[in-house]
Amino acid sequence: MPKSIRKSKKSPEEIKKAILSRIFRNSIKKTFIMAGFEYLNTLNKHFKVGHRTVELDFIFIYENIILICEDTATKTDKIKDHVRKKHEGFVEINKNTAEFCQWLYDNFQGSFIKQYSLDRYKIKFLYFPQEKLDFSDDDYKLYSLIKFVDHNALMYLSKMSKCIKRSARYEIFRFLGLNDDDIGIVTTESSQKEIKTTIITPKSFTGIKDNVRIVSFMMSAETLIKNSYVLRKDNWEDSSLLYQRLIQDKRINSIRKFLVTNKEAFYNNIIVALPEDISFKRDNTPINIDEINKLDVCTMLIPNCMNSICIIDGQHRIYAHYEGLETDSDESKISQLRKELHLLVTGLIFPKGMSDTQKIKIQSEIFLDINSNAKPVSQDVLLHIQMVKDPISDFGLSRSIIDLLNKESIFRNKFEMSLLDENKIKIASIIKFALRYLITLDPKDGRKNLFFHWDGDKEALKRMDDATLDKYKKFCVEKISTYFEAIRKHFNSEWHDPKSKILSVTSINGFIMSYLTLIDKYGIKDFEFYDELLNKLDFDFSKDNFPYTSSQYAKFSREIIKKLEIELED
Repeated sequence: MPKSIRKSKKSPEEIKKAILSRIFRNSIKKTFIMAGFEYLNTLNKHFKVGHRTVELDFIFIYENIILICEDTATKTDKIKDHVRKKHEGFVEINKNTAEFCQWLYDNFQGSFIKQYSLDRYKIKFLYFPQEKLDFSDDDYKLYSLIKFVDHNALMYLSKMSKCIKRSARYEIFRFLGLNDDDIGIVTTESSQKEIKTTIITPKSFTGIKDNVRIVSFMMSAETLIKNSYVLRKDNWEDSSLLYQRLIQDKRINSIRKFLVTNKEAFYNNIIVALPEDISFKRDNTPINIDEINKLDVCTMLIPNCMNSICIIDGQHRIYAHYEGLETDSDESKISQLRKELHLLVTGLIFPKGMSDTQKIKIQSEIFLDINSNAKPVSQDVLLHIQMVKDPISDFGLSRSIIDLLNKESIFRNKFEMSLLDENKIKIASIIKFALRYLITLDPKDGRKNLFFHWDGDKEALKRMDDATLDKYKKFCVEKISTYFEAIRKHFNSEWHDPKSKILSVTSINGFIMSYLTLIDKYGIKDFEFYDELLNKLDFDFSKDNFPYTSSQYAKFSREIIKKLEIELED
C-alpha cells in the first residue's frame, strides 16, 4: 500500500505569519462591515474578465459603490511586481465593467446589482499592504487606478468604524474622494438646506480679526454627522494642516448613554467652520453678510453636502449620535434622537479668497483656546498646532522638517508621526532639546546654524512666503540627511538592528547637537567630509552597553566631539 502523505509541519515563523495575516484580513473586513458595507467573499474565486483571469481578495458594496480590495503580506522587495500584476487585472475590470457586474450577479445572486444602471456603479480599487511601501511619487503614478491603504490609514478607519459604526461610512467616502452625487440614486431635491433662524453676529461683538464672521444656528445631529468632517492629525491625509485629536470611544459611549437616558442635547455650542458657498436672505431677498453690522436674524442657505462642514470643537457630542449596528440596544432610541435633537452651532464664515493655511491657523487657535483648560492636549498635538499657527517658529519649523525627514530614505517611516504609529522614534524631545536650535531663525549666542548658512531670501522667509519657506525646509532636510547618511554608513549594522540604540532619541539628539557644533566651526560640508571625519567614532550602541540614559543628550554630544578630536573655543 502506498504510504500516506503527511503534511509538512509549519515552522513557528510560518504560524506567526499566518496568524498576523488572518488578523490583518479580519481588520479590513470588520472596518467596512461595521461601516455598513456588504461583504462578498471572493477569495479563491478565479474568473475571466477582458483578457485576464483574476482573483480578488475582498469585495465590499454600499449601494452603487463597489470596493475591490487586495491585501498582501508580500515582502517590500517583491511588492512592486505584485502591485503591477494586480493593477493589470484592475485595468481589465475597469474596461469591462458590464462583464464584471454580470459575474457578480451570477455568483452572488445579488439583486443589488440590478438596482442601478451600469453607468451609476462606481468601482474603487484598494490595496492593503501589511508592510510599509517604499514607493516614490513616480511609483504611485504608475498605478493610477489603485488607492493604496497603508497601515496607519487602515488603523484610523478601523478605529472610526469601531467608535461610530455605520456613521464611519462618511469618513470612508471622504477617504475615497466620493461626494453626494456619486452615491445611490441621483435625486432632484435641492442641494441646499435652509436654516431659517440664523443669528448673524456683528464684527464688534466677537473680537475675531481677519474679517471672519460668526453666525449661530441649530442643526440636527443627523445632518451634522453626514455633512461634517474633522481635521484629525492621525488620519490618512498627507498634510501638515491637521491638528485635531483622535476620537475617543469612551467619551462617545458616555455621551451616548446620557442621550438615551436624558433625551436632550448638550447646551454648549458646537464650533464649526462653514463652507464658502453659503448665502443669506431675508423675506426671500438675498442679503450680503458684509453689509450687516448689528445683530440680525435671517435665513441661511447652506449646501446639504457630505463632508463640507469642518468641526473645530464638539466632535464627541456630534458623533455620540452615530448610527449603530443592528445589535445595538440603544440604536432604536438614538435613531429618533438623531433626527429630533438639534445642536446649537456657532459657525465661522471666512472671507472669500482666504487661504486654507490661514483658515486652519485660525481654527487651530480656537481649538487650543477652548481645550487648554479641558483634558490635557498631547505634546504631539501641541507641536502640530504650533506648526499650523506659526510655521516659522522653532517648534513649527522643526515639526514640519521632521515630517519631511520621515518621507526621506534615511529616516523613511521611522518617526512616530501619529498615535497610531507603534514602536517608532518619538519626536517631541528631538524637537524640544535639539532640532529647534539647529534650524531656528533666531540662533542664540552667535551660533552659526543652518539658517545662518542658508543663502536664500531670509527676509521673505521671515515674512512667511510659502515658496521660500518650502526652500528653507528642503535645505534643512537635505543637509541633515547628508550628515546622517554618513552616520548610517559607519554604523550600518546598528542602524538596521531594531535592538540597537543608535536610533534612540538620546542618540539622535546627541548627533544633532554635534552637527550644530560642526557647522558652527566648519560650515556646511558634503558627505565625503563627514564620511572621513566619522571614521574616528567607535561607540557601542548595543542595548546593554550604550552608557547614555534618556536625558543625557548633551553628554553624548560632548563625547562625540571629543572623539572627533575637535577643539572648541571657550
